[in-house]
Amino acid sequence: MTIIRNIDQKCPVCGKLSSQPVLSSTNAMDYPDLDLRPAEMQRSTMSIWVLECPHCGYVSGNFKNETQITEDFLKSDSYQTCDGIEFIGKLSKRFYRAYLIAKESEDSVKCFFNLIHCAWDCDDKNDPNATRIRKLAIEQFDNLDYDESERKNYLAIKADLLRRSGEFDRLVKEFSDIRIGEEIYDDIIQFQIQKALKKDTECYTVGDVKKSTMIK
Repeated sequence: MTIIRNIDQKCPVCGKLSSQPVLSSTNAMDYPDLDLRPAEMQRSTMSIWVLECPHCGYVSGNFKNETQITEDFLKSDSYQTCDGIEFIGKLSKRFYRAYLIAKESEDSVKCFFNLIHCAWDCDDKNDPNATRIRKLAIEQFDNLDYDESERKNYLAIKADLLRRSGEFDRLVKEFSDIRIGEEIYDDIIQFQIQKALKKDTECYTVGDVKKSTMIK
């Protein structure tokens, strides 16, 4: 069950109060997508993963955190126009602006995941910018700083980003010799390779991988 409540929060940039949604609880009832996008009901909470100040336009997952971002940055052409990208959805714009803030703050992990979330909303809106945003996320991959324990998840995400953005040859080349050592992750990579060889950019879930291995 998903529970959302609204509370007044102060923007860390302009200092003004606004009512913002806060997620109290949720759950996921099925397998995630191969880029780890959660299933429902958690899937439908994405609209509150990043908050937006209605006064100055600052966006963040949490207004309680301090920031070095200034109002001048929020008024910049890059921020206001999302680098000239004409997104269909308002949420896509919000996630892209969160990426720009993370980039300004030199937070590579937040850059990466805000772009992925932006691509997810583009998918939901049938926005062709989804491919462009996934390619931008791929460019961020080499800058990521993550623990070895997280490697399997990041590789799974990268494989899906490559396939869904049409980088089929690159996916096959980079992942053909990768072995993670956990059956489900190795099955996911082999599934991605097989779909790449068929030039398939569709969305698949971990459940689809499990079904394919059962058929074999």
